[in-house]
Amino acid sequence: MKKIGVLICGLGFIATTEHIPALKRIPGVELVGVVSSSKERSRSIAEKFKVKRWYTDYDKALEDPEVEVVDITSPTFRHKEQVLKAVEAGKHVIVEKPIALRLSDAKEMTEKARKRDVKFMVAHCLRFWPEYMRVKEMLDEGVIGEPRIARAYRLSSYPMWSWKLWHKHIELSGGVAVDLMIHDIDFLRWTLGEVNEVFARGGIYLFKDATAHDFMHALLKFKSGAIAYVEGSWIMPKEFPFTTYLEIAGTRGLLVVDNQATATLRLFRRGVQEVLTPVAENAYYLELK
Repeated sequence: MKKIGVLICGLGFIATTEHIPALKRIPGVELVGVVSSSKERSRSIAEKFKVKRWYTDYDKALEDPEVEVVDITSPTFRHKEQVLKAVEAGKHVIVEKPIALRLSDAKEMTEKARKRDVKFMVAHCLRFWPEYMRVKEMLDEGVIGEPRIARAYRLSSYPMWSWKLWHKHIELSGGVAVDLMIHDIDFLRWTLGEVNEVFARGGIYLFKDATAHDFMHALLKFKSGAIAYVEGSWIMPKEFPFTTYLEIAGTRGLLVVDNQATATLRLFRRGVQEVLTPVAENAYYLELK
């Protein structure tokens, strides 16, 4: 059986800790190439994960006939150019969130993919995280009635692992709202519907030379009348564990997802309290599969 050939573009933290290990485990998939602007990085990652070919030239990598899918895990400011080149080469594309820094860029990328008739997907991993998938199912099933109020937090220390701390610059990362809060904003829009009012505030607290917000909170009002509070932070102490929290209250119950709790999904209804701990492959594996 012929395997689907995948090329990974961008060999930073998320590629080496999640995407490459997941791709290596998916049946019917072969990681045929990796590409990085650093010769040493590209070669060492290829050797470590036993990948056929390594490149420093993205255009040359796209010429490989074995490459059917390009998995783009590079910094956000490079997404548009790399996606458009892959699509033009007739490759299917999955790109890490956020899709782009400008809505016009996102539209150009999606329209180009449609014209070339290739698959194009943004890697919003919350849509594939087992607990969050179950929340979506339960909301669709009406388990807690009509959703009315939601809260979502995503808190971490600063991404010091990033290449030249590119997250500090608004023109490169979009700041904590675009880079980190986008997970919860996307999930809430997926589950609660479209938003028609936003009030948000944020600030720059860690680096005096930064131009991108490292803390942000937002109030969202949905067309359904539901409201949500969303908070994103890169200003937590280095020792602080990466913390996510989701709470959705409906007319007949409450759903809570807390990554610091032993039981990660809990349901509260009148006279009923259920603890649900889904066991499955993680979100990166599921989204790539």
